[in-house]
Amino acid sequence: MTCAQASEIELSGYNDRELPPERRRWWEQHLGQCPACRAEMARLRALGAALKRDMPPREPSSAFRDELRRRLRAERPEPTRVRFPLPRWGAALAAGLVFAVGFGLGHQAGGTGAGDTVVNQVVAGHVRSLEADHLVDVASSEHHVVKPWFAGKLDFSPPVPDLATEGFPLVGGRVDYLGGRQVAALVYERGPHHINLLLWPGPSSLRCVRGPSLVRQGFNLAQGQAAGMQFWAVSDLNRQELEQFVTRWQHGAAPGEEGCA
Repeated sequence: MTCAQASEIELSGYNDRELPPERRRWWEQHLGQCPACRAEMARLRALGAALKRDMPPREPSSAFRDELRRRLRAERPEPTRVRFPLPRWGAALAAGLVFAVGFGLGHQAGGTGAGDTVVNQVVAGHVRSLEADHLVDVASSEHHVVKPWFAGKLDFSPPVPDLATEGFPLVGGRVDYLGGRQVAALVYERGPHHINLLLWPGPSSLRCVRGPSLVRQGFNLAQGQAAGMQFWAVSDLNRQELEQFVTRWQHGAAPGEEGCA
């Protein structure tokens, strides 16, 4: 590299998605202006692709994943039964996780615990999926491939809208855990940024709604409901684009539903 503005080590960190959000944004802008850094970035990506192609596969077996999920469930102190309690205004408002209509999604997906518990789990799951290089169990940009994959793995069928024309192409999906229960994890992307969308069945009394955005550990989060599903979205994408994604996803998941149009 001949560029004197940044080190090769930090460029490698950008390529591996290890930099904090502010440095990632700096690099995105810098790469658009610096041919030397773009050339080095291409070399790093080619090297990574060669390693993945030539090294023996080490994908964990389904038995290993099942055992890991069983142990994670066993370590959770909260019950796995899904409940949707009446609003708890004080705790929800204090956590900043309440809808204007009066139903908070800040409680755990399993129905118990403080608002921050589920937020921390959402962020931890997002980080874990990136660090373990296990974003998806089924990798496909086709919604008619990803949606049927969940059949038999979950007790519900998640909506999987195709948002490629909206600038948020689908990457794939996986089964994850949140608040002591299984949830569907859909993964979309925006440029180099990945968006984890966790969803599970919600109360039928609410339609298309969205709660306030949050920031935790440098990640932006958004919550809401559409098509009978509650969801959390988390990404290092900036808040405005994450909110745009949520709006597009709600519209795609429940076209014509009140509040989604």
